[in-house]
Amino acid sequence: MYRREFLLGAVAATAGLCSYQADAAGTTLKIIYPYSPGSGGDVLARLLAQDIQKKLGVTAIVENKTGADGRIGVREVQRADPDGMTLLFTPFGAMVLFPTVFKDLPYNAFTDFTPITQVVTYDFGLAAGPMTDARTLAQLLDWLKKNPAQNNVGVPGLGALPHLLPLKFAADSGISIQPIAYKGTGPALTDVMGGQIPLVCAPLGDLVGQAKAGTIKLLASSGKSRNALVPDVPTFIEQGYSISGSGWYGMFAPSKTPPAEIDKLNKLIVDSIHGDEFQAKARALWLTPTGTTSAELAAIQKADYEQWAPVIKAAGLAGQ
Repeated sequence: MYRREFLLGAVAATAGLCSYQADAAGTTLKIIYPYSPGSGGDVLARLLAQDIQKKLGVTAIVENKTGADGRIGVREVQRADPDGMTLLFTPFGAMVLFPTVFKDLPYNAFTDFTPITQVVTYDFGLAAGPMTDARTLAQLLDWLKKNPAQNNVGVPGLGALPHLLPLKFAADSGISIQPIAYKGTGPALTDVMGGQIPLVCAPLGDLVGQAKAGTIKLLASSGKSRNALVPDVPTFIEQGYSISGSGWYGMFAPSKTPPAEIDKLNKLIVDSIHGDEFQAKARALWLTPTGTTSAELAAIQKADYEQWAPVIKAAGLAGQ
């Protein structure tokens, strides 16, 4: 009896996949990545596209639609047909932070898209260079109080979590910190290691190499628990601050994409995320693979928005 039920289920699943392949025959599945090629996110998007192409037997490509901090690429997916053949692969900022940061955002991150799955997560780190001997947040706070004119922190761009985390730390500590925007983590690290500024906040993976080399000191990580990359580095929470925040990449489809298509895409992409090749590549990029349900990603998106919208507003960054 169980064998018969199993075979019937397998036949039904195969029929569904074949139906999808037939519907998609002669078309191209596009994954829009709204930033430049060559980044870690771009690498992961291309891995997913390759796997989708193998499994569905259709052409699957990644298109880099850059501009306006990613908003141009996101808008293209918003306008696409809701047929499951144009998808958005994006870091969380476009779907969580931008609704508060930008006054005239040309899309609604919650009603114009249907979540498919969260793909990976990553934490952030706050690190100090040779300008200060601080090795904990308590020591840093003491140093900043004594050196208020040297309160700069380098961040890889404004309006994202590396910008917001130090501001939240400053607000909770009753001090002032001045973020300085750089075009990426590399230039910020150069100035920190050269003693031009004391602090840098960036994705943890961007800081681990220099921290292990001893050129910077990691003071805190942003996860709710310690990150496996640097298990000796305490979190903000462990050091007495109610501060946590992880970044993520997620896959979205245009709104009104049929639930059956979302379900198929979710199963397909989550299966790819759990594959050995994707797991190895993600971890090599200091990213943690996840693979959630559509509903779980929707809940994560909502919770992160509600967490960071007040911080953005308090920092005077809302409605630009």
